[in-house]
Amino acid sequence: MKELINELETALIQSGNPILNNMDIEASHKTEQEIINSFKDAKLECCPELLELYMWKSGCNEKSLFEIENAEKSRALCSFGNIAAYPISTKMYKEYQQFEQYWFTDDCLCPFIFNGIYEDPVLINLNSKSKDFKAIYFYSPALLYPDPTKIYDSIESWMETIIQCYKNQIYHIDDEGFLIVDSKAEDELSRKLNPNSEYWFDPCTTW
Repeated sequence: MKELINELETALIQSGNPILNNMDIEASHKTEQEIINSFKDAKLECCPELLELYMWKSGCNEKSLFEIENAEKSRALCSFGNIAAYPISTKMYKEYQQFEQYWFTDDCLCPFIFNGIYEDPVLINLNSKSKDFKAIYFYSPALLYPDPTKIYDSIESWMETIIQCYKNQIYHIDDEGFLIVDSKAEDELSRKLNPNSEYWFDPCTTW
């Protein structure tokens, strides 16, 4: 995981992505125990890979997650948006429980990434007993995904996919600091690196 994090940071620096400067809002006081306790308070277990990721960058604030005028042209880490800071992630998980969205709580699917819309989270599976432990899902009833749909086989394959998108210029940053995506190339690469994620094989959403 450390190698992937180093590769991702290098890719972000080389691409000139300004989001790197806004991905660590808890930097002044984050500790491993603080992160673990944040998930524990939500009755979740932070897997070691997610913990390592948050120790690198604790995530973005609500402005970077939700105050986005155009989701197709924004300052973002990847095409699905930005990583939520861990206190935001666990807080929203508990809020979803109150809305009786039981498929979140039963499967330990925790909000992880957002791209402007509160109701359309990208989720990570934190159920260590699940066959899809650490897999990542997209949920958006408005975009005809009324159930969580797997988009990355694991947190590691998600990171590898992003890294390769930057290395192969599938992701690039324009003069305004916005992420520009070659969607067709991203689909092809994501299918290759995430063969068990049905999202990339859906003819309705891919090229």
